Amino acid sequence: MSLNKYEKICYRQFGRVAENLVSDKLKMDLEKAHIEMRASVYLSVVWFNTILAALITSFVYITLVIFFQPNIIFTLLLIMIPVLGTIISYIYFMTMPSGKAKSRAKKIDTHLPYALNFISAMSSAGITPTAIFESLSKQDIYGEIQQESLWIYRDVSLLGRDIISAIKSNIQRTPSEKFKEFLQGAVVTVQSGGSLKAYFMSKADQYTRENRIVQKQLIESLGIMAEAYVTAAVAGVLLIIIILPLLMVMSNVNQMPFMYAFVFLVIPMIHIAFALFLSTSSEKV
Repeated sequence: MSLNKYEKICYRQFGRVAENLVSDKLKMDLEKAHIEMRASVYLSVVWFNTILAALITSFVYITLVIFFQPNIIFTLLLIMIPVLGTIISYIYFMTMPSGKAKSRAKKIDTHLPYALNFISAMSSAGITPTAIFESLSKQDIYGEIQQESLWIYRDVSLLGRDIISAIKSNIQRTPSEKFKEFLQGAVVTVQSGGSLKAYFMSKADQYTRENRIVQKQLIESLGIMAEAYVTAAVAGVLLIIIILPLLMVMSNVNQMPFMYAFVFLVIPMIHIAFALFLSTSSEKV
């Protein structure tokens, strides 16, 4: 993949050093995340972005010190802006491939039972494994599994590998343990002279049953969360809003600051927490 202008500038500045400091883990994370960039180029971009973050946050720090002229204590506290900004920037870009790979693994596991039913149906019709992965690579409804299948078919059609070698290569770079297990089983079945058709059908049945269990557990957890939401975010909130004015009348103590904090901070945070939980849970469906 050709580099854009920004990546070329980064590599020109740090490429030679980055070539010698690239780790095998970074290379593997980039492959698993399907980030089509050489590890040395990516490391150069990380360093360049970190330097930019350091310069920008340092400019913000100097600007705040000049305009507000804080005392020594606040000046020392403000210096944490460039320090933390630089550290957070470096950690974010260095861990981004690993995080993206884990995200891809979850998406692969989500679509795997449905993709295996497709593979099982194709195999039952007598379609060869190469043709199965070619067809699967064109089915965008299977999400990241489509991309995994596309890489397998690419190795066969463009690089001239046989299907077993292509599958073995994908075993090394796929981030999903379930998909890796499935591919390893396919390779063992072929090499031992077993029936791929029977293997695909058994794995489709296995993952379908496991998926049903996961979905059932998810529905049960959503039911519990719904009850907790009604209790904490509806009934509990109304109870507190009713009690606070009564306490103010009975004790002659001004509870309005607490009331404002509860209404404008606590209540929104409760709803945001439930919304985030539902958002993360929906990704498993």
